[in-house]
Amino acid sequence: MFFRIKHKWYLALLVVMVSLPISWKLGAWEHLTESASPLAQQIGIGILTGMLSLGIDGALHETFKRTLGQRYLNVFERHGRAVLGAMRWPAYIAGGLMAALTEEPLFRGVLLLSFDNRAIGIGMAAVVFAFCHWMRLEFIGFWFWAILEGLLFGILMVLTGSLLVPMIAHGIHDLVGYRVFQALIRRK
Repeated sequence: MFFRIKHKWYLALLVVMVSLPISWKLGAWEHLTESASPLAQQIGIGILTGMLSLGIDGALHETFKRTLGQRYLNVFERHGRAVLGAMRWPAYIAGGLMAALTEEPLFRGVLLLSFDNRAIGIGMAAVVFAFCHWMRLEFIGFWFWAILEGLLFGILMVLTGSLLVPMIAHGIHDLVGYRVFQALIRRK
């Protein structure tokens, strides 16, 4: 669902503009830099974990490619074409902004923190996050992949106490990840 919005950069930016006051009203932004860690450290952790999430994606891709072979590659290519459509740099940037400024405040800043038990909050936010990235049954493996990403971003939020950290990590993941994904699909 979110992927379809990100295909059109102007729709992604519109969603960001509409969601900002909503997430503000819901209190998500109170947790932007709530951490005891210095701001520079929060930014550094966000950048490093954004790059780590891309590394995890790459390792999972290689593992599935080597173990499942052509069957996985065929589904990967169909999924890539469905996710990316005709996206180019404006859409990559707007998609990264939407991930950071809309998805993270909603899923980690509001939903996760609405649970007193943070472990349950992390899990629930990850599952709802994955449902918002659902496409069709053929791509269920990638849905579980989205749950893993949601768990990572939720754990970041809880461990650092800062919404800024998963915002940066998710923004980098989507911005860079879309471009890498596009290159992998085109290489075929």
